[in-house]
Amino acid sequence: MTTQAKQISSPPGIPQSSVDISQEEMKLAIERVMASKHFAHAPMKQKFLRLICEFHLSGRGAELNEYLIGREVFNRDNSYNPAMDPIVRVGAHGVREKLERYYQKEGAKDEIRIEIPIGSYEPSFVRLPSQKLSFHAVANSFSEEFPEPEPNPLPAVSSFQTTQKGKLLRGYWLHLAAGICLILIALLAYFNIALQRQISAANEQKSKELELYLPIWQSFLQSADPTLAVLSNPPVFRFLNSADPSPVIKKSVPVSSEELNSIFEELPNKSILRIISNPRLTLTTDTYTGIGEAIGLSRVTDLLRNGGKSLAVKQSRTVSAEDLKNRNVIALGSVWVNNWSSNLPVKEEFVYTDQVTVLNLNPRQGEQAEYRASFDSESGRLIEDYALISVTPNISSRNVVMVLAGLHSEGTAAAAEYLTARQYLSEFNQQLIKAGSGTPPKHYQALLKVAVENGIPTFITLVTIHDLDSPAK
Repeated sequence: MTTQAKQISSPPGIPQSSVDISQEEMKLAIERVMASKHFAHAPMKQKFLRLICEFHLSGRGAELNEYLIGREVFNRDNSYNPAMDPIVRVGAHGVREKLERYYQKEGAKDEIRIEIPIGSYEPSFVRLPSQKLSFHAVANSFSEEFPEPEPNPLPAVSSFQTTQKGKLLRGYWLHLAAGICLILIALLAYFNIALQRQISAANEQKSKELELYLPIWQSFLQSADPTLAVLSNPPVFRFLNSADPSPVIKKSVPVSSEELNSIFEELPNKSILRIISNPRLTLTTDTYTGIGEAIGLSRVTDLLRNGGKSLAVKQSRTVSAEDLKNRNVIALGSVWVNNWSSNLPVKEEFVYTDQVTVLNLNPRQGEQAEYRASFDSESGRLIEDYALISVTPNISSRNVVMVLAGLHSEGTAAAAEYLTARQYLSEFNQQLIKAGSGTPPKHYQALLKVAVENGIPTFITLVTIHDLDSPAK
């Protein structure tokens, strides 16, 4: 007598492998989030999320930037300057928090999730294994495959037969309990395997994302010690105020009425008039840094924090030779405010001049010998800047120093954006490999051309990369 094997179908709700996410699935994921209690009563966050998702669905995600979002979502006018008004960055942080809270509870079982990666405003859609598996669904499916046997009633003829019937029933229930235990053990094993696959898929995705950053950030992401970030201290003249002590007042210089009126016409914040009782200027060298340097620090901090790394911050005037000897360093600002950089061991091929230009000491085919910024002839506003990304060994040659510096502060912000935004990294990695003849060089200089509008870097273009490990002759 032959027994035919019965094929057992998969219980309903078992997570399946991820497939490409269609636009319809993305739209449904968006609407679920919009209808949740976290977004239903937050119109600005709804507007923010819907805008960036629409750009993503239409294939225009790379166009998203702070200026565009500020105009479209927060109704800022032509004078809007993201460097002065952080409303977009604050709004993005709020949307990320709302999404996280939604997926912790209300959306915990959503298969398609919306994420906004740090350093970018373009959302990503991630498919997670289905969470709909329930014990009752599994139990029902197994009960259909293994129906409970119908007992054959034994006639109560005698006490002996009754005793035999009791033994049979007890044996039946013991076997049934043992079978259920085996099924539960199998389910637990299956759940364990499914969880391991889910964790493995998440680690694989994180590893792929990390690969994009490693050619540039490997030294910082793999170091056990915190990276030191150095903010520039440019010398700045400021107005005296009533709180200034007499030694500061003695060193100040007067401002004529004509000069004062001209200055006030340029100031958007007229409230400063209330604290200027004596129109004199004093020089400060330890109080300020550039807007571009501050924005760059924010981008670098987000990137390293996302990689599980911490960051220490110092003013450039307090950086010591000990810092440059024993730590990985990221400096924001040019040699005019980071004068210690001239002590580094590698001879650079791009240098800053006293004429506020970048000099190319080793011009290659198609390159200029000198690069300078451009200004609007009527307003005098900066419209085009150049920035250098310099990665060199430190004093001990055990660590690296990365300098992100524009001819102006806008260029510094652009250099930090170029190295932290995903839309630029793929191109830069390819050019690094080409510059290193097949392998990304460890030490190099990259020159960027930056279009500037209303004090905001807009279009960033890679001009050239020079490999400092094996410079061309």
